[in-house]
Amino acid sequence: MDQILLTELIANTKLAIVPLRHSQSTLYQYDLAWTDLLRYFEANGQCFFSEDLTMQFLQLSKQQFDSGTMKKWRFQLNRLSVAMLIEVYKTGKYTWQFHHSDPNATLSAEFKTIHSEFQSYLRRSGKGAGTCTLYATVSRQILNCLQNKLYITISDLKLHDVGKIIAFLSLSYQKTSMYTALSATRVFLNFLWSLNHTSVDLSVAVSSSGTRKITVIPNLTVEEEKQLLQSIDRTKSLGKRNYAMILLAIRTGLRNVDIRNLKLTDIDWRANSINIVQQKNRKPLILPLLNDVGNAIVDYVLNARPESDEPFVFLKSTPPFGKITDCYNISCRHLKKAGLRQDPSQSKGFHVFRHSVASKMLSSEVPLSVISNALGHASMESSKTYLSTDGVHLKACALTLKGIEIAQEDLL
Repeated sequence: MDQILLTELIANTKLAIVPLRHSQSTLYQYDLAWTDLLRYFEANGQCFFSEDLTMQFLQLSKQQFDSGTMKKWRFQLNRLSVAMLIEVYKTGKYTWQFHHSDPNATLSAEFKTIHSEFQSYLRRSGKGAGTCTLYATVSRQILNCLQNKLYITISDLKLHDVGKIIAFLSLSYQKTSMYTALSATRVFLNFLWSLNHTSVDLSVAVSSSGTRKITVIPNLTVEEEKQLLQSIDRTKSLGKRNYAMILLAIRTGLRNVDIRNLKLTDIDWRANSINIVQQKNRKPLILPLLNDVGNAIVDYVLNARPESDEPFVFLKSTPPFGKITDCYNISCRHLKKAGLRQDPSQSKGFHVFRHSVASKMLSSEVPLSVISNALGHASMESSKTYLSTDGVHLKACALTLKGIEIAQEDLL
């Protein structure tokens, strides 16, 4: 690549991030990092940008952070500022992205290799992106358990250790999530055996039952939904966005990932429909655009949505105005404001709204097959879990104790 003065590259980077509309305080922080980089270059007799010298500067920052002479926020600022310069240097532009630390950083070299091999195995097996991410997380937790809790290698892993691993995983997952965590554990242990890392197939020691069969699906009543919606301040831009998102979830049962990924082009205003390809199963789904939902989205788009070239309907409220990445905090905050579901054991994510849609359809005696199609399930079996929400019809199925009376002496 052509040589460029570091000062010129910094100036180009400042222009490249203008569309992100960072606050003045954020721009000031970037300047701090770039000034330090300029001083480092000057101390090394270099005025032209050098990726190698820039990485040396970043390595020095890491050493200072590890030794405690540099705060974490300053190290992260240096790392982000360097990434911005390098991207502008190579591409002439900058696209905002999160720069996460390596989740495998604490693993030994051997365990890192095994984890990488397992991820490749998952992709070759044709697992979906979501499944690959989840299984990779669980397998990383298992390796961390072996390394930092049990202090054993994989070759020393025995059947009685599997119970200790499951107990370790249970600290990170709710009862309803352990079913999936156990599935991931079985796959990972079977993978280890297939490569002769273990002497026996330890996956047989993992229970296949989990807790899914006894789970009662949480949902909101109609009155609670009204209470929630009325608690949202729609006079503010953030309230307009959150109201539209929550109302969309309550009326349609869309998954939060599909709400986050909803694009302006997915809404057919003439046909009053929402047309998407679901993120979870990649199946197309067409839903009616109800009047109140459409009005809420229009109110947000016209009066509160930031000016942006992003194709997504719902954007972050602070610059850079990208796609929303977290729905849980939105629902959790508004449920708390409305005084709903505040017990620590109660679910507070957007999925509660999905459950409520299924509950209302069941109580209206909508066939299970129709509910399955409306919620975008790949199989009708997935919809059967919502049967637990229909208290009215479940009561009709209850049996009396008539005919099986117990004599007083039988109780003694």
